[in-house]
Amino acid sequence: MENLLKPDFGVLLLTVCNFLLLVFLLKKFAWGPILGALEKREAQIESDKQTAADARKSAEELKKELDERLAQISNEAAQKMAAAVKAGETQKEQLLAQAKEQAERLLSQATQQIEAEKNKALADVRSEIASISMLAASRVVEQDLQADNADKIVAQVLEEVQKK
Repeated sequence: MENLLKPDFGVLLLTVCNFLLLVFLLKKFAWGPILGALEKREAQIESDKQTAADARKSAEELKKELDERLAQISNEAAQKMAAAVKAGETQKEQLLAQAKEQAERLLSQATQQIEAEKNKALADVRSEIASISMLAASRVVEQDLQADNADKIVAQVLEEVQKK
């Protein structure tokens, strides 16, 4: 057991040589590719960050353009709505004016027609009165000219006219 605690310089020398050989081989074959891969990965990450920043900037510009376009479209829509409302009001006023004009024309025609009917009725009444007067006068002339007979004859003529 005592030999285990004493260092063996031959083994120690071989261990140090193996370690140095391992470090040399790792440096020659492994460190270069490992460091190259790490640098490549770091460059890729930096490139991805730059691409993401560019994409964010592009997206913000696109959003700004879309917001401006949306505002422009909203303004155009509001203008078209205002124009449509104005056109509707104008058309409404025109229709009301036309309706008022037509109503006045119909009222005028109705007034003229009523006046014509009234005149015709008056002419008919005058004609009827004249014929009744003539009938009554002819009957009175046929009868003797007594006052009582004349009243009776007029009453008979009126009764005959009412029956018609």
